[in-house]
Amino acid sequence: MRKVIINADDFGLCAPVNRAIVESYRAGNLTSTTMMVAMPGTQEGAQLAAENPGLAIGLHFCLTEGRPLTKAASLVDANGNFLERGALMKKLLLGRVQQAEVAAEFEAQYNALVKLGIRPTHTDSHQHTHMNPTVFGAMLPLLKKHRLPVRLAIPLKPDLKLLLTRPPKFLKQSVLYNASQRFRRQISTRTDDLLVSVHDLSTPPAGYTADTLRALVHEAPAAAEVVELMVHPYIPGPELDQLYPTDLDQRRPFFEKCYAEHRILTGKPLFADDPTVTLTTYGQL
Repeated sequence: MRKVIINADDFGLCAPVNRAIVESYRAGNLTSTTMMVAMPGTQEGAQLAAENPGLAIGLHFCLTEGRPLTKAASLVDANGNFLERGALMKKLLLGRVQQAEVAAEFEAQYNALVKLGIRPTHTDSHQHTHMNPTVFGAMLPLLKKHRLPVRLAIPLKPDLKLLLTRPPKFLKQSVLYNASQRFRRQISTRTDDLLVSVHDLSTPPAGYTADTLRALVHEAPAAAEVVELMVHPYIPGPELDQLYPTDLDQRRPFFEKCYAEHRILTGKPLFADDPTVTLTTYGQL
């Protein structure tokens, strides 16, 4: 029996994303979501959370979109906005990010979610920024204090075949795999054993079906007792497009996968008749 967490990232991003996530949950295809606390859809998200108490909600710690809740000079650009991911990763690599500022921002976002009436069941991060050692180290004291489960971006263990066929993916998986194994030794709360997502697939989203998502879970190694199926159900809408006025075209391929996920997740329950899968949440582990 495999335990599967189906978690939707980006709750609170904007109204169309909130709607897509709630529709997926009500269709029986989400066990949890993680919420952004300083985005245009945050307040609506809190209201929807109250209307759907069975949906477990964690914190989607964000360092790469919107504005910080704290004074975080090393995390923002000249306009006071969070750096985009590439710029943040470069500053982290060069040692120019103040770890204390990351820790303060993580605590502020955690507290903001609690003030919205939501006690987080777990945490992850927007664009996996917590898989950087500096960021994870900044989060660690609060994770331990609240015994907060955390999703780690644990990929399949990279092998020689991947190195020969897709060297960039081999490098990415190696970095994430090694970091996740190191981080697991530093925490005392539960995490996943494997993270799977259609966003790691190279196939066009037009061909995605419910079987695509099921295969991601069933093809996981037997040793992966807890698998998170990470999803991003989105609905097209002007509120979403307006968030990205300068790089909308660049984001389109990602959005197309998100739209396909919403189509699938609002269909029949993925694992309703599957005796090998138990749906769960981080709070139930």
